[in-house]
Amino acid sequence: MSEYRLVDVSMPMDGFDFAGDQPFEVTGPFDRVSGSNPEYVYDLGLSTQTGTHVQGAHYFAEDGKRIGEYSLERFEGRAACIDLEKRGVDATVDDLEAALGSGPLPDGMLILRTGHMEEVLETGVLDADSRPGLSLEAARWLVEEKDLELLAIDSVGVESRDTRNYEVNVYLGEQDVLILEGLVNLDSIGETEVWLEAFPLKVRDVEGTPCRAVVKEPVDEVAGFSRRTR
Repeated sequence: MSEYRLVDVSMPMDGFDFAGDQPFEVTGPFDRVSGSNPEYVYDLGLSTQTGTHVQGAHYFAEDGKRIGEYSLERFEGRAACIDLEKRGVDATVDDLEAALGSGPLPDGMLILRTGHMEEVLETGVLDADSRPGLSLEAARWLVEEKDLELLAIDSVGVESRDTRNYEVNVYLGEQDVLILEGLVNLDSIGETEVWLEAFPLKVRDVEGTPCRAVVKEPVDEVAGFSRRTR
């Protein structure tokens, strides 16, 4: 097996709270056992959209698949990693074609590297003029031409501007595409293809959960990973 290094691409859980979501909260420690050896237990308060998180079809569809209904295999695999430079306007099909070339995505996974999440964490400001994201046509192209199954981005979402209807999110949910948001540290990745793991918490009947997203990047001359079994 090839040697690899682990790159943590998850933000701290308290890094950013989207407007209207329950703020992440830690209280404690508490000692709730008897005896002379106290325990140190903490209570957490959070939204399912807290921190780096992965979500499924239920996010914008009442009858959409909940995150716990997806097989574990959907949350790991080989992923292409490309740079998305546009801010405040949609990345287009032409932009994606230039970055990805021909052929399908490895294991149907794509990471969009923009640097946006670090800016939001540093400033605490979510400015629509600086948000990266995709046009609806670009999202359709990824699904229809590239067999997209999981889209990951270092931003708070895949919409590049203020929108009332979140058409890209809705479409991707309808196509059963998982969305992994709030990644960080993508500038530490040097390869254009890596192994991505982003397993959700085991929570019933929710659209998504926070996750610890990790990239495995090959580091030796026999670089590369075997295709996962679907």
